Amino acid sequence: MKKIIVLVALVAFAAGIMLVCSDTAIAAAKDKPKTAVAAPITPAAPAPIAAAPEGKVVCKFKDKDQMAEFEQLYVAKQATFGRMSVLQAYFSLEQNNLQEIDKQMDKKFNFKMDPSKMYDLNRDGMEIREVGDVPKQSAPGAQQ
Repeated sequence: MKKIIVLVALVAFAAGIMLVCSDTAIAAAKDKPKTAVAAPITPAAPAPIAAAPEGKVVCKFKDKDQMAEFEQLYVAKQATFGRMSVLQAYFSLEQNNLQEIDKQMDKKFNFKMDPSKMYDLNRDGMEIREVGDVPKQSAPGAQQ
């Protein structure tokens, strides 16, 4: 139960990140420079801020349109990373569940399933039979 709650929280967190990122990308794409600009607001007494070390410039953009196009790709990449981390967490959770099931089968029934074999559960005969090897799947795009 604890694992399910953690997974749901993780999915909700990632969904929130994706929603915010997609809204930012859409807003950035629709943003056009405006002709009238309001005067900047200056604080009465600015607090001294420690200067953060500036990183090395690795890319320069020709104009705002090019930067906006890059930003859309950058945001999409960050959202993909977020989704991948959720999928990876889910995959790890399922692997742990599978290991726990295997332990219980071994402990209670002294039976270890070979992942390369196919099985048939015969309810009438109350037995499980090995019926062959799992068919090999070719890699996507491979010639047959």
